[in-house]
Amino acid sequence: MIFQLQDLILGEGSFVFSGEVRAVAHPCLNQAITKEFWYNFSFQASTLCVSACDDLCFSIGNAEKYPLDGRAWSVSVEPDGICVCAKDEKSLLDGYMTLLDRFSAIDLADGSLGVEIPCCRFREDTPFSVRMVHYCIFPETELWELQRFVRFCGALKYTHIVLEFWGMLKYDCMKELSWQNGFTKDEVKPIIQEAHDLGLEVIPMFNHWGHASACRGLNAKHVVLDQNPTRQTYFSEEGWCWDIRKDKVKALLGEIRKELIELCGEGSYFHLGCDEAYGFEMNEENMTMLCNFINEIDDELREQGRRAIIWGDMMLYQKAEYNPNNRYCCHAPSPDIAPFMLARLNRHIVIADWEYHAKEAPIETEAIFREAGFDCLLCPWDDGREPMNAVLQTVREKQLMGFMHTTWHTLSSGMPYVMIAAIGGLDKPGSMAMHYVRTWTAALLRKVMPSGGEYRRAGIARQQIYEKW
Repeated sequence: MIFQLQDLILGEGSFVFSGEVRAVAHPCLNQAITKEFWYNFSFQASTLCVSACDDLCFSIGNAEKYPLDGRAWSVSVEPDGICVCAKDEKSLLDGYMTLLDRFSAIDLADGSLGVEIPCCRFREDTPFSVRMVHYCIFPETELWELQRFVRFCGALKYTHIVLEFWGMLKYDCMKELSWQNGFTKDEVKPIIQEAHDLGLEVIPMFNHWGHASACRGLNAKHVVLDQNPTRQTYFSEEGWCWDIRKDKVKALLGEIRKELIELCGEGSYFHLGCDEAYGFEMNEENMTMLCNFINEIDDELREQGRRAIIWGDMMLYQKAEYNPNNRYCCHAPSPDIAPFMLARLNRHIVIADWEYHAKEAPIETEAIFREAGFDCLLCPWDDGREPMNAVLQTVREKQLMGFMHTTWHTLSSGMPYVMIAAIGGLDKPGSMAMHYVRTWTAALLRKVMPSGGEYRRAGIARQQIYEKW
């Protein structure tokens, strides 16, 4: 089992089942994907038939409700039934995912495959109400990988998934924003709907400042200018940043936001990026212009019930008094930039502070934003257990709004860290050895989206042998 339970009471016996199982449940659990999860998590030995009810529950047989007692959800498993109760739809989905995690395969007396769940009662809560994960759709990303990752995050009970299309979504407003193998909106929409059905809010993201090439700097491709050099005037001289001084650029970015919001559906956030804006001269005039630009977008988003999220690195300067054992990601060229910009930015904006190499809590950079009155998300990556634990400990101790785990280009080795972050966001960081985390990650991937025996779709990475470069 993946999830550590806070309030587990074991009973005697087990609930054993196979074949068709009939349940009464809230409509949020009467979706194709939640029933598919039942089938997959039961090792394809059982199907689920659901009758809808108005209560926030999932019930099989005659199990009694286990009172919530102020918690988010509760589960009761008895020899003759199951009952999951919750305070809201997202909590009910989380309780359902926790129930599925307790399925074990058994051999029945007739030689067929069955499933058992040990009798127990437990109720859970979530110390981090905001548990985001950021996923990049690169030109090398295939559509099934996006769908599998969405399902993986739903099973891990994340609350939000940030989708960043790196030249891989075909927009109406400018065709060169997508590579030729980019996905159409009609191809992506069913996956977005599946995310919603799994309780995930989909946060659209498009970088409004640096990374205008829709490529990591290491690889130096440019989705627009490599296809059409006549679009040069939309960008800085070398093409890395959007030229946000120009009205036509602001208008284009506005159209992009509209298309992404329509695609991703209702939500509370929009991620504007704004990181690694190399070559941008950080003088008072430019910084004032930049703050006005971001504030105008945040004001527009606020009218739609959303908050802007921006990365924090361009406002951070490496202070001498920081913990020398922590290496922070600070791209401000002088110490006066943070106070200058933070005094001018809307406090409605959320700052995402990505500190991948800090190994000891507390993460000190978050205080720059928090003390200036901003909500702050700390953002781990797959750089080892120590940085992950330092981030989660800081979020908990400083009572930050939550965290955003980032994945970038390293999912072939980093998928287990997506699991570690999710578990740490629900309880204290686990102590499971890394090789066990990898095998449990593979087990969960098999359940959320079976490979059908296709080698490249099995496991964490498409292939086992890589050329070094």
